[in-house]
Amino acid sequence: MPDSPDSLKSQDRILLHVEKEEKKSPVRNTKRPDMTWRDHLVMLLTSGAEVEHALMVQYLYAAYSIDGEQGSKEHRAMVEGWRASILSVAREEMGHLLTVQNLLVLLGAPVNFGREMTPWDHEFYPFPFSLERLSLETLQCFIYAEMPELDSLGTAPPGKQREKFAPSSISIPEQRRIIDEVKGELAKRYDKDGKGRIDALMHRVGELYGEIIDVISDPERIPDSAFNEASYDMQASWDDWGRGYKAAPRALDSEGSAVDPKSDPDAGEPAPPSYPDPLSARAAHVQIERAATRGQAVKALKALAAQGEAPHMKEDETGEPSHFERFIHIYEEFTNLRAGDPAPTHAVPRNPTTREDFHNLHLLDTVYIDTLHDEVLTAHYFAQLFNQRYRLLLMYLTHSFRLARTQPMNQPSLRAMVMHRAFGEMYNLKTIAGLLVRLPIHDDTGAGLRAGPPFEMPYSLDLPQADRDIWLRYDDLIASSYHICSEVFRGAKDNPTMREQIATTGAGVYLRTLMDLDTQTLLWIDKVIAGMT
Repeated sequence: MPDSPDSLKSQDRILLHVEKEEKKSPVRNTKRPDMTWRDHLVMLLTSGAEVEHALMVQYLYAAYSIDGEQGSKEHRAMVEGWRASILSVAREEMGHLLTVQNLLVLLGAPVNFGREMTPWDHEFYPFPFSLERLSLETLQCFIYAEMPELDSLGTAPPGKQREKFAPSSISIPEQRRIIDEVKGELAKRYDKDGKGRIDALMHRVGELYGEIIDVISDPERIPDSAFNEASYDMQASWDDWGRGYKAAPRALDSEGSAVDPKSDPDAGEPAPPSYPDPLSARAAHVQIERAATRGQAVKALKALAAQGEAPHMKEDETGEPSHFERFIHIYEEFTNLRAGDPAPTHAVPRNPTTREDFHNLHLLDTVYIDTLHDEVLTAHYFAQLFNQRYRLLLMYLTHSFRLARTQPMNQPSLRAMVMHRAFGEMYNLKTIAGLLVRLPIHDDTGAGLRAGPPFEMPYSLDLPQADRDIWLRYDDLIASSYHICSEVFRGAKDNPTMREQIATTGAGVYLRTLMDLDTQTLLWIDKVIAGMT
């Protein structure tokens, strides 16, 4: 039977792909022979999403571990500045994560809010994933992940220098010295055989973005037909998500030239803290980029890379501190702490977990927040609650992209409400983490360990196929969260230790508020489901 015109066209496309593959080869990593270039690019972006998510979580854990109760006013301002700076980086990583999702949508690929996808991600993860308190060791890992190529240090962007440009207070020679020091310390920790393979064992985020930019820029490997410009309206935008990171609007006076003090949302509030390091006072610049074309995709990727560790990719010199610069400032101040200074962090554990079976498989790398001791029960419940709200956040984020296919972006909709819920869960995670680091866990060593937010991933992030089933899953998760809160209050009636911990931390007020809000959310979900039937 002769080939049909459609089958001949398909054969031509396959032959063209083979010819292009013979002409071209990856610049850095080898593409698998069973993958097309588009498939390879999607894999790289999927890995990029995993890396951004993992870094954001590790940065948040380090920030939450910081203890603001310091002896002197100067010391307290310094460590609070560290927290502000790291949280700014984490917020910017959230923008990176959403932008990478947009590029996956542009290529017709599924969004990905997961973490760790071994074996695919092993050559892209900057360092082994681990939730640890802020220390010189964790800062060394953060610096390595975000550090630029040595040749690019001091390279000025090709565009103009903005009026507010302020150069880093750490000189280029000092930055080079810190990079050498960090690589030396990490080699001692990870390069066990002493073969000097630290660059092969650990990876800069810039390496991955460099390869993605190289592949997506090449029309011979990624043709124009791979980009679905119609997906632009399905992508996350600054108008959607950026509002959660910008200041509240202020009204002008009758002249239209000055702020009316009566309408100032901060009127009567204490002045913002004064940090000794000016970088700490710099607010996060959250970038959420959409793309409809190859050029826009490349521009978005370069903007993300420039914000992290590649200043030579900036269009203009804005003076905006890179993630690398923020971390080396903290590293220098941390290094200069005096022996008599109080510990700048809570004694939170490495990789806390609520799963006893998982802990038994990783005894040396995890700490189990158990249920066997009265003083630990409160922490165990709150760790479970944290995991449940983390799961809800990831589900809301994933669902917002699903709804973007059918919900108009410029009209009130279910999508807008889901995004509103996502912002609420971000607040919940911050609040619960603040409670966890003040709650004790069982510790035979006498070190006075506190709990920490476990950030445990759910068994699946896949959404049900039917819309109604998605809302039913929300109903299950919120009902489960409500049950955990109820168990805390029930346990406190019979457990004096729990009762004292809840009173001391003020956790009871938060739990009651959360339960009231969840009751309202369940009623809203019931209405959504009823409308579908």
